[in-house]
Amino acid sequence: MRRRYLLSFVLIILLVVGIVEWHGESNSKTLPEYPLNSSKLRSFLESQYVPEAGMLRAAVKAYPDNETIYVANDNLLASRALIVLGSPIGKRVLKNLDANYSGGWNGKVDPLLGRPIKGFYCTETKSLGMVYSLKFNATFEIKYEVANTSCRMDNWESYADFLVYGALNDLINGNESGALELYSRLLAMWDGNGFRDRAFDGTYQTYKCALFIYLYRALCKPEKGRNVYSRCLEVISSLQARNGGIITGYRVENGKIVPTGDTNTETTSIVVLALYSNYPRKIR
Repeated sequence: MRRRYLLSFVLIILLVVGIVEWHGESNSKTLPEYPLNSSKLRSFLESQYVPEAGMLRAAVKAYPDNETIYVANDNLLASRALIVLGSPIGKRVLKNLDANYSGGWNGKVDPLLGRPIKGFYCTETKSLGMVYSLKFNATFEIKYEVANTSCRMDNWESYADFLVYGALNDLINGNESGALELYSRLLAMWDGNGFRDRAFDGTYQTYKCALFIYLYRALCKPEKGRNVYSRCLEVISSLQARNGGIITGYRVENGKIVPTGDTNTETTSIVVLALYSNYPRKIR
């Protein structure tokens, strides 16, 4: 009888562990060690939470994002990032997305969370209304960026972020050779300091370095690209602001990384998922 109870207990534990891993959760006490402060990452994301909306605002200072709440990409990713960091707010946001916003999926960044997409399309931004926040003494507009399936994006391979989403989508669908081909194209955009893709305007985008790390982990850290991985870690580590968030952009002047822009929810969330979550391993 005892043996039967013990077996049942073990099976329950294994089931719980499997569910936790699938949602990309990590125990905040055993997070991998990087030259970042994970406690401050959590504090920053929590500080962005707008209780009246049940979601996080997009930015701190940059207008209009500091008065905007994006269902996706921001809260779709931030909910999981907060869960990874051990914050109860994460599940609160996730519950809200499931109940009121079709889970927050948008047909673009979904592969980061293990959900396949059918292709890349132009982005359509829907305005879902306004909400006043006593916490911030401000009125926020709630927006939802979704894929417009009537407008196919033909040049998506010219952008570093889309190459990552495409490669992850291939991995999810079991097409490893396709993922490796897109990975090679991504590496070709690397110039030693960041990714120079079609959108590059002289300022590197931090989240693209984080996305590279995500894909690099999903591909089991191949030898090709190891130097890019190391440099991206260095870049991201130098861009954590005093408030704990990750600054959106950077320039390199005389070999020195110069932060450019604001700290925001999307960039910080992608960094958390890339460095600390189990999603890359689960996708693989």
